[in-house]
Amino acid sequence: MALNAPPSHQNNMMEKEELCSFALSIATSSSLLIVLKAIIELDVIGIINRAGPGAHLSPAQIAAQLPTKDSGATASMLDRMLRVLANNSILSCSLRALPTDGPIERLYGLAPVCQFFIKPEDFGPMVLLLQDKICTDTWHHLKDAVLDGDSAFKKAHGMTLFEYLATDMRFSKVFNDAMSSYSTITMKKMLENYNGFDGLSTLVDIGGGTGQALNMIIAKYPTIRGINFDLPHVIKDTPKYDDHGKVIVCDYILPMAPETSHSARVASNLDICMLAYCDGGKERTEQEFEALAKGIGFESFTVVCSAYDLKVMEFLKKN
Repeated sequence: MALNAPPSHQNNMMEKEELCSFALSIATSSSLLIVLKAIIELDVIGIINRAGPGAHLSPAQIAAQLPTKDSGATASMLDRMLRVLANNSILSCSLRALPTDGPIERLYGLAPVCQFFIKPEDFGPMVLLLQDKICTDTWHHLKDAVLDGDSAFKKAHGMTLFEYLATDMRFSKVFNDAMSSYSTITMKKMLENYNGFDGLSTLVDIGGGTGQALNMIIAKYPTIRGINFDLPHVIKDTPKYDDHGKVIVCDYILPMAPETSHSARVASNLDICMLAYCDGGKERTEQEFEALAKGIGFESFTVVCSAYDLKVMEFLKKN
């Protein structure tokens, strides 16, 4: 006759089973971004969105709007892919019984987070960038980069990221599209929350890329003279400004101790991207930002406000 296990033993067994599931979910987590990339490329989120507020569509209804050769096979594959997104709270899912005692059908709708994956102002281009082969190939060299101190991107592609961008127009467009969409989302929120552009006569955007962020600022503050400094040889010739100037930084701030919040995870994830892709690039803690500001001669450092999880900081030459 089997004896009942004591409660403490049962709890330990349940905890171990949960830990095993957690470990396997980590080991298989790459499938989420691979699926999300394909769903973005197929415009599935757009298809559901265009069906109207609160719409839930079956995989067959979605497949009917794709240029597929076999809608039945496509619907089956979509169902399995969309289930992954629903498991991760990116989509919602409801069940419907088909007529005449048929099987249960899954219907998929947009979860709240999808507002940030609906074109034209969305993080879809960021997913496409980070899941692009140029970026994913880089990660295979991270171990070697750690051992010898070189950048993973340079190991993968033989040159720095920005050198590579000048040689590959396809990837350059993917990169610029991602930066532009990201800037649009975050700059809109920054302009809602931050009034530090009031009274400025000249604004220099260092590393401004295609100028998307600067254009949005000038649109709201048309009296500002905007200068987009992006290329290193242009930055070298940046003029000196008077003692009333300030540096405005909009960036993530790493917490001193690791946290499990979404904002802390984003900051840490971006820090690893900087580690892999950019020589010397990094995210910083608040203390590191303050040390950076004062180390280059600014007297004052202030975290002024937030733009989503980004922090807007000011480096002031004079208090």
